[in-house]
Amino acid sequence: MPHKNNNLLLFILCLGVFGILSTELGMMGIIPIVSQKFNISTADAGWTLSVFALTITLCAPIVPLLCSGFNKKKLMVVSLAVFSLSSLACIFAKDFWLLLVLRASAAFFHPIYIALALNIANSCVDDPKEAPKAVAKVFAGVSAGMVLGVPITSYLGGEFCFEAAMGFFFVINTLTLFATIFFVPQLQRSQKIQFAHQFKILKEPLLWSSIIAVVCLNGGIWGFYGYVSDFLYQISNMDFTHISTTLFIYGTSNIIGNIIAGKTLVKNADFTLKFTPFIMILFYAVIFMNATEIWILIAVIFLLGILGGIMNNAAHFMIAHPYPHAAELTNGLFLSVANIGLFVGTNVCGFFITFWNTRYIAIAAILLILAGILSIFIRSQFEKMNQIAQKT
Repeated sequence: MPHKNNNLLLFILCLGVFGILSTELGMMGIIPIVSQKFNISTADAGWTLSVFALTITLCAPIVPLLCSGFNKKKLMVVSLAVFSLSSLACIFAKDFWLLLVLRASAAFFHPIYIALALNIANSCVDDPKEAPKAVAKVFAGVSAGMVLGVPITSYLGGEFCFEAAMGFFFVINTLTLFATIFFVPQLQRSQKIQFAHQFKILKEPLLWSSIIAVVCLNGGIWGFYGYVSDFLYQISNMDFTHISTTLFIYGTSNIIGNIIAGKTLVKNADFTLKFTPFIMILFYAVIFMNATEIWILIAVIFLLGILGGIMNNAAHFMIAHPYPHAAELTNGLFLSVANIGLFVGTNVCGFFITFWNTRYIAIAAILLILAGILSIFIRSQFEKMNQIAQKT
């Protein structure tokens, strides 16, 4: 399905992914502000992340598949319109429950748009060998959502107000909406996917051990990151300008991790999967013991960003790599499972905050990643069994 102006199409898709990921992840940068505005605890404010993640978790495996036969451009327009209008409504939300409802309504359309963007990027090139390059451009929007979306949200919320942060979501999603309406061509409908063949992989122990590993690892990484703005504000006594800078540093180093992961997973995936989480545990321990040492924190957060980028890719690798024949299902599962990890992580970290304080989110991250390491070693055994079975 080649198009005449692929660069413009890919840019709009990247911008759309950036806006949607900023809307999802941007709340991480203003957890203390949400807590203050709605007069709730920090742990309760974390539900702005959890409800988004939980909605995606429930919808991602099935909804994109069910929508595969609909007009792609119309689906994109509807998805972006919901994100734009819900962000606008968040500006005027006076009650916390309403904020959660608005977040959940947008989250329902998150997997629809992301799946469409990846599918369109994959099919809009003449040479199939060039498809990964096109998909990589769309994935740049994911990284940009972290690199720019989170610190911009943190800066606007800290320097101005909660409403300014929500306004940022509204503006970026509205710009993409109009760009999609006027510049994205009508796209061919895809044939409906046959579910039965792909669903057979759900019987595989390798898949389920991979899912458990991703939930635990993502829980540790994203649970900590979800409350890191509150950690830096409450424990390290940073102002919001420095917090947004630190989040920008983390996001930038995360991109470096993505680049490194592309090489290490090809050269030695098993070593990457088992070694990287151990190093992350060491760094979380350093953060816990040096919670008020600003320069040590910034240096360690930079390194954690690199390792987090590696593990983000590794998480997708664990679920999708063994099953290339079921790419649609494994991609949906990955998105769902990654958000289960975010949901579990924010709630576990919220529990530690409730019973101790925000400093102990580093301990929560360590415990979750230890569980992830155990799951990786179990997964490795199932993978060896599968390889032996294939040879025989």
